[in-house]
Amino acid sequence: MTVTEHRTAAVAEIRSVIGDWAEALRRKDAARVLANGTQDCVVFSLAPPLKASDADAGGLDAWFSTWKGQLGFILEDLDIAVSGDVAFATALTHLSGEKQDGEKAALWYRLTLGLRRTDGGWKIAHQHESVPFYMDGSFKAAIDLDPRSEVDWQAPSRPPMPGVIAYLNLEDADAAASFYGRAFGAKEEDRKYAQDGSRLIHCHLTINGGALMLNDPFPEFGHPWKPPEGFVLHLVVDDADVWWKRAVAAGAEVTMPLEIAFWGDYYGQLRDPFGVTWGIVAPVTGGD
Repeated sequence: MTVTEHRTAAVAEIRSVIGDWAEALRRKDAARVLANGTQDCVVFSLAPPLKASDADAGGLDAWFSTWKGQLGFILEDLDIAVSGDVAFATALTHLSGEKQDGEKAALWYRLTLGLRRTDGGWKIAHQHESVPFYMDGSFKAAIDLDPRSEVDWQAPSRPPMPGVIAYLNLEDADAAASFYGRAFGAKEEDRKYAQDGSRLIHCHLTINGGALMLNDPFPEFGHPWKPPEGFVLHLVVDDADVWWKRAVAAGAEVTMPLEIAFWGDYYGQLRDPFGVTWGIVAPVTGGD
């Protein structure tokens, strides 16, 4: 058998080992997971500590017990390199499932496996998992990344936006964005969908020169929908009557008539179909 044939055979065997290891994780079978690793397997996992060993079935079973049912465990872009009795495999990995408390989790992370050829065949000797973190000073783990995203992460950052920006969690963010276009002349700048292809994880609108952000509820990630209350979005405009009539014609409900307020501005409030209260305000002119 030639060197190339030996390498091809080794890659096929390693791919089978990794496939069986992944299936064992999906089924939460600790003994089967460990059977694919060496006794001294070193693990750099996403969870603390910095360094651990996978040679203890008890630790794996304890982690498995925090999940309901089987796990979702998908490897994408699996690449295997072999040299003699050592091999390295890299992949993008998607882990998903439902925790015992009902919380649903789903994230992509990076996986590197180091393997050794032993008397019992190829075994996983090292496992390294990682996620990038945001370099904005927050050091927040970037668990919202998706390998299918078309975002250019090397592109220059956008300039900072001035002022305070409202971010609304609405029952139907797509419908809200459409309504705000009709009612307030909103211009859509950007939108991103979740993996289900229907819910918006982000929608950026510009209204009256300012930014407004929207997203759908994601109760599985701790962001359920709640009725909006305790705030008003103010639009300070040059012609309150024009803005008012357009919003009412689009379907906004009048909750405070447009009139000269006690502080001297022309002011009124509307409630949109999504429960958000808007204030329309303009300076009083000679014609008011």
